[in-house]
Amino acid sequence: TLTLVLPVSGRVLLREVQALTLHRGQYTTSRRTAAVPQLQCTGGSAGCSRIPEVVQCYNKGWDGYDVQWQCKADLKNTYRFGRLEVSCEGYDYPDDPYILRGSCSLLFRLELTEEGERKAKSSGSFGSGYYQSGKDSSDSGVGAIVVIVLLALAFGVYKLFLSNQQPQESFGDSDGFTRPFWQSQQAPPPPGFKSSFTEGNGFGTHSSHETNSGPGFWTGLGAGGLLGYLAGSNR
Repeated sequence: TLTLVLPVSGRVLLREVQALTLHRGQYTTSRRTAAVPQLQCTGGSAGCSRIPEVVQCYNKGWDGYDVQWQCKADLKNTYRFGRLEVSCEGYDYPDDPYILRGSCSLLFRLELTEEGERKAKSSGSFGSGYYQSGKDSSDSGVGAIVVIVLLALAFGVYKLFLSNQQPQESFGDSDGFTRPFWQSQQAPPPPGFKSSFTEGNGFGTHSSHETNSGPGFWTGLGAGGLLGYLAGSNR
């Protein structure tokens, strides 16, 4: 009896595959499993925004367990491949030494080279320095305006209190004693009341003619607000 062994279409011995050409945006062929992208970026310091158009992987030898692959692509000097893993679909079972033709895909990490790291650091420091400089300039301009407004407010309140401090006029009384103007204008006390009650330091009379000894409450408040703002700006 003659038995004919016909070649199986798409069945390839993995260790005999000399090169693989993989394309971005294209999917693998599949027989037992679902198709996957031929190029899959899994991260890295350069991110996955610069996936190359084409990657070629070359068979560099057999280690007794798996093929050793070397992959190359047209990358800028600032990028390089990190960890690489070529995965192919076993024809009849997962560890089948025969694979389905066109079923290989590449999982890789994209890393920055030393040149890329220098460029990334310089661009990052320039951006942060420019932002910080602009922020400091803006803060200093606003701070100067606030200081000027507070100084003008304190000066105005100070001048207002100085203008209200008029000298008290005194007039001579018939008994030869000099009395303040506000006491000379008072009416005589009614019969039965002591004159010391109306001529003394009563609540209504004394509080309305108190002498100011300094700039006053509002000036102190303005100066305190100014000092508090300056202390916060220094921090």
